[in-house]
Amino acid sequence: MSLFGKIDFNQLSDVDRTIYQYFADHTEKIGYMRIREIANESHTSASSVMRFIRKMGFSSFVEFKANFKNEPRTELEFFQTGQQLLAAENFPNNLSQHLQEVAQFIYEAENVVFFGMGASGSLCDYAARKMATIGYNSFALTDPTYPIAQKLRNTVNNVIIVLSVTGTTTELLETINGFKNRDDYTTVAICANENSLLAQLADHTLSYHVDIRHADRFNDLTSQIPALFLVESLVAEVEKLNN
Repeated sequence: MSLFGKIDFNQLSDVDRTIYQYFADHTEKIGYMRIREIANESHTSASSVMRFIRKMGFSSFVEFKANFKNEPRTELEFFQTGQQLLAAENFPNNLSQHLQEVAQFIYEAENVVFFGMGASGSLCDYAARKMATIGYNSFALTDPTYPIAQKLRNTVNNVIIVLSVTGTTTELLETINGFKNRDDYTTVAICANENSLLAQLADHTLSYHVDIRHADRFNDLTSQIPALFLVESLVAEVEKLNN
């Protein structure tokens, strides 16, 4: 039986999930680490790690490590991370309603702009291509200095969708703030923090929960799977309106 199969992910606390994710991402070395090393690298505490190990059914850290060294990773475990990222509790209960509302604005739009930077910017290219495929004048904006307001001058019913994990990137905030309360623009935030300034500035927000991960502080390793799911869902809703 898989080690991870001994617990119910839906019953885990946020700290438990962080430890769970660390175990899943570092299976090759967990069996050779000390409990304090695991705590430090997962940004939790040794007591939290030990409590989680007991939830997995082990009475001691020694017993856990011995089993972990001998436990082969099953095929199912390779898919569990994706399932966790797309778990229903990581999205608002009224997500379907929000998607339908935003889809209606896109359906009536003259232009659809996906705006983001870094990893979110890469996702913008994909999102714009998908929207263009179903017949919309859509493009990706990844340069915050691009004169987007001038490009869209004399156009109406524009939708600007800003993708940002944290919702705190200054360049994105400055740009979207420039379109606030303008009749010809509807702004949408896709971000992991529904209370962020970006979410507050946007007319509509499609939010999700994801664990923020960085390597060497500045290198972003946060998964874009939840944001991609929202993009795909939004495209599907717009496509329904077209049919």
